[in-house]
Amino acid sequence: MSTEKNEKTKEEKEAELKKKQEEAAQQLNDMLSQSAPKNLGQGLTSGVSNIVGGAVGAVGIAVLAPTAGLAMGASQGGILGGIVGLTGGAVVGVVGAAAVAVTSAISGVSQIVRGVAAIPKSISEPRKGNWWDENEGKWVETDLTQEKEKLKGVPDDDKDILGDLAAEADSAKDPTKTGDVADRTYYDVLGVDPQADPSAIKKKYYVLARQYHPDRVGADDKEAADKFKDVSEAYQVLSDPQLRKVYDRDGKDGLSADKTTVALAQAGIDPTILYAFLFGSDKFGPYVGRLGVATSAIIGDSPKISRQNARIVQKRRCARLAILLADRLQTYVNGDIDGAKAAWKTEASLLSKVSYGNELLLLVGQVYNLTAVRFLGSMDSGIGMPSISKWAKGKAAHLNQGTEKRKKTTETMFAGMSLMQMQMKFQAEMQKATTDEEKSTLEAEFQKELIATTLKVMWTVTAVDITSTIFEACQMVFFDKSVDKSTRKTRGQAVRDLGDVFVEAAKVSENLRASVLQKVYQEAAEAAMLETIKRKEDSAFNQDKA
Repeated sequence: MSTEKNEKTKEEKEAELKKKQEEAAQQLNDMLSQSAPKNLGQGLTSGVSNIVGGAVGAVGIAVLAPTAGLAMGASQGGILGGIVGLTGGAVVGVVGAAAVAVTSAISGVSQIVRGVAAIPKSISEPRKGNWWDENEGKWVETDLTQEKEKLKGVPDDDKDILGDLAAEADSAKDPTKTGDVADRTYYDVLGVDPQADPSAIKKKYYVLARQYHPDRVGADDKEAADKFKDVSEAYQVLSDPQLRKVYDRDGKDGLSADKTTVALAQAGIDPTILYAFLFGSDKFGPYVGRLGVATSAIIGDSPKISRQNARIVQKRRCARLAILLADRLQTYVNGDIDGAKAAWKTEASLLSKVSYGNELLLLVGQVYNLTAVRFLGSMDSGIGMPSISKWAKGKAAHLNQGTEKRKKTTETMFAGMSLMQMQMKFQAEMQKATTDEEKSTLEAEFQKELIATTLKVMWTVTAVDITSTIFEACQMVFFDKSVDKSTRKTRGQAVRDLGDVFVEAAKVSENLRASVLQKVYQEAAEAAMLETIKRKEDSAFNQDKA
C-alpha cells in the first residue's frame, strides 16, 4: 500500500513538473513571438560550416533556421560569407559554404517540437551531477581537473587540427577568375591574387583586420587605423560576388550606387562594427574564446574539416573557458564576495571601452546570469524552464521601454520586410520615381535598412555562438565533480552575480541614434539568447522522446 502511495506521489510530482514546464515554455514562446526581431529567422541558407555547426550545435542551427523551407546549396561569398537575399527572408550566410545540411542538423533536435513531457532522467541525472550535452546526445559528467590535464600540450590555436587547412586557404584560387582585372587596389590591400578564392579573401581580411584593429594597436595609431579601414573596405567589396564582378570589370568607378543595385560597400558599414559582429574582440577572448566564424575564417571555411574535429575544437574552447571561469569565481567561492565583485567591476569597466564592448559585455553578462538562474532553479526539480521564463518576464518591461522612439528613429519604408521583399519594393519604387531627388531618397532608405538588417543577422549568429559556448562552459563549471555540491551551488550564485556586474557595467551611448541602434542589437541578441537556452532546456527535458 505504501509502495502504491509512493508511486502515485511520484507520478503526481512528474505531472506537476510537466505542467510547470509546459506553462513556462508557452509563456516564453508567446514572449519571443512578440519580441523576436523582424527579418531574422525567416530563412537560412545551408551555408553553415562544420566549425560553426560545432560551435552553435544542432540547437543553435535550429534557432537560426527555424523554418523548414530552406534554400539549399547556396553559393559562397558576400559580406556574410553567403548570399544576400532570395530565400524570402534574411539569409545568414556568415558561416560560409554548405558543409553541413541544415535539414539533417534540425532533425537532430526534432525532439524539441514534440511537446514537453516530464522524463525521469531529466530529474535524476542533474542530481547525480550530470548535464545534458545536446551535441553528444547524452548525459555527461565533467571533472575540470581532468580537463586541465587533457589540455596540457594541446596548442592554444588548435593548429594540430587546423594547421594544414589554414595553409591551404592561403593559396586557394577561384577557377572562374582569369586574374585580368581593371583595378588591383583592393587585392593589393588584402595581399591576395586577383584569382583568389573567397576563402582566401576572408582569411586575409580576418588576419589583417585583427592585426590593425584599434583595440589591439591603440586608438591613437593613425597609420594602423587607416589600414584597418582600407582592409575592411576591400573585404566588403571582394567578399560580395556581385560587387567583385563589377569591380574586376570597371574598377572603383563601377561601384557607385547608380551602377550596381547592391552597394553595401559604398553605403559604408562601420569597419569596427563589421569586425566586432563577425569576429568579436580579442579582449573578450577569456570569456567567449575564439568565435566560430573567426575559426572558420582561419581555415577559409574549408569543408574538409570533419564534424568530429570541428566538435573537438569547440569542446577545447569550452573547456578552456570553463577552467578560466572557475578560477575567476574562486575568490567569491572562498567567501570574499565583495573582493570578487570589485575585481569583476574593474574588468568590466575595461571591457566596456573596447569597440562595441558594451554590446558584447551586455550579451555575455546576460548569458551568465540566465544560465546561472536556470541552474539554480533546476538543482532540485530538474527543470529549468520556469526560471528561464521568469527571467525573461522580468526583462520584458525593460525591453519595451522606448519602443516608439526607436521605431521613429530607425524605421524606413522598407522596415519589417524580408530582404527579398525589400529588393522588390525598392525596384518598384525606383521605377515610379520621376526625379533624381526621389531616386536618391529611395536609395538612401534602402541602403539604411539593408545595412541594419545585415548587421542584425550577423549579430544574431554571433549571439547564438556566444550563448551556446558560454552555456556549455557554465555546465562544466556547475557540474564539476572535482568539487562538492555546495561549491557547485556557490559557483552558480557567483556566475549569476558576475552576470549582474557585467550587465550593470554595459553603458548606453549618450548619442540618440547610437543608443537606439544599441537597443536594436540588444533586442536581437536577447531574443537569440533566450531562444537558444530555451531550446537547450527542451532538448534535455525531451531527450528520451527523440
